[in-house]
Amino acid sequence: MSTLKNKDCPAVQAHISMLQGIISRMANNSANCKTWVITIIAAMLVLLVDKNLGFINAWICYIPIILFFILDCYYLGLERIFIESQKSFLQKVPSGNYADELYVIKDLPQNRKMLSNTIKAMASFSTTPFYGLIALFIFILNRYFNG
Repeated sequence: MSTLKNKDCPAVQAHISMLQGIISRMANNSANCKTWVITIIAAMLVLLVDKNLGFINAWICYIPIILFFILDCYYLGLERIFIESQKSFLQKVPSGNYADELYVIKDLPQNRKMLSNTIKAMASFSTTPFYGLIALFIFILNRYFNG
């Protein structure tokens, strides 16, 4: 068996590791978005209570929720693109037609594909319920304290 057709080839393993590292960073960035939005919303709510600004101003909490939701979906879309790239690469390994892809990250897709993946991520179970519950919490707080 040719070394180019072998999944145990060091070059193939290095390329797969490189793609796995990128996928891992995208997943980590997505998790960081969730951490940051909770931290920022908590700080904003504390400031509203501490400065006696009232919960009528709680609408401002929706801004970071929306921005981090979009950013999180963008990272999730990128993660999916790199997973597709890895699957495509792994399908080429048995035939040996992958030498031109080694150590090269393909160009990111055009704007339409990227936008499409971001929009698909907006319907993901890992984003919509999380950010939706935070927005619902702010809405309930606003209704409860402002009558």
